[in-house]
Amino acid sequence: MPSVKTLVQSQDLKSLPSDYAHFSNSDKSTVAGPEVSLPVIDFSLLSSTNPDERAKVIQDLRNACGEWGFFMLVNHGIPENLINRLFKTCNDFFDMPEEEKLKFETTNPRFPVMVRSGSTTCDVSNQKVLFWRDYLRFFVHPEFYCPNKPTEFSDLVSEYSQRTRDVNRKLLQGISQSLGLEEDYIEKAMDLKSGTQIFAANYYPPCPQPESAIGIPPHTDHGLLTFLIQNGVGGLEIQHKGKWFYVNALPNSIFINTGDQLEILSNGKYKSVWHRAVVNNKKTRISLVIPNGPSPDTIVSPAAPLLRETPAAYAPMNYMEYVNVQRTTRLNEKPILDRLKLH
Repeated sequence: MPSVKTLVQSQDLKSLPSDYAHFSNSDKSTVAGPEVSLPVIDFSLLSSTNPDERAKVIQDLRNACGEWGFFMLVNHGIPENLINRLFKTCNDFFDMPEEEKLKFETTNPRFPVMVRSGSTTCDVSNQKVLFWRDYLRFFVHPEFYCPNKPTEFSDLVSEYSQRTRDVNRKLLQGISQSLGLEEDYIEKAMDLKSGTQIFAANYYPPCPQPESAIGIPPHTDHGLLTFLIQNGVGGLEIQHKGKWFYVNALPNSIFINTGDQLEILSNGKYKSVWHRAVVNNKKTRISLVIPNGPSPDTIVSPAAPLLRETPAAYAPMNYMEYVNVQRTTRLNEKPILDRLKLH
């Protein structure tokens, strides 16, 4: 299958190819409402020696994870220059010839490197329509994989993934406290030293009929926390209280959202939130996504200290088994999480 980028460049597209038609003209229930302002978390306050400041950011995390499942992280300490260079290098990757990009695909069932277009699951026949995006996806922890082209790509991904792991660990310490747990509870229970981390680059070219196409349909993320940055072009929409809303990022901020494993671990206090990517007809959007999860062999279940007065709402499950089943399931469903619910 040719990439969406190739499709756009090789033809003078005036209308959307039928394989990519996701929305019908009569489907009004899926239209997003006005832009909303997400909670903002100041990461620097998690290291504050002022007990009032630290107590406030813990409370802010509790509210953000409990009410929204999404927030914007500011003052995270990841250099803006590193992020800009990473965006440029990812764009250079998608500019490479198709045959060159596909050389980096692997069939490792545990830690695959995937280069795809129009598809999100491994089984294209499992989809009704194709998605208006090309993407690159690979594991960077506990084992590191990365294409060795373009120049510097591997070094930039290595540095960025290490820095986001550090931020992820510190955030989960704060989230652990926000749940009334010991600061290092999640870190130890999820074995974050061997935690799973994936790097994904999504490329959304301009679309001739963006109102009918979809970049990524509604889905939840399988891990604990997902980090998302974008190249200044918006396209993220989230579901809040049953309605869809468009969200945009503050300069040099990172979108953070809670995933399925955090919902299980918190025994449902923090929900895994549905979100999607929409496209536009003017500019290419690139998003870089880092899902952070437990170690591959961790059995995830509700935290024991949260079950003293409330019964477990989810059955336990091995994390990589969860990931592999979700990977081969239609993206707009979350049957694994539903199957684990006990009440």
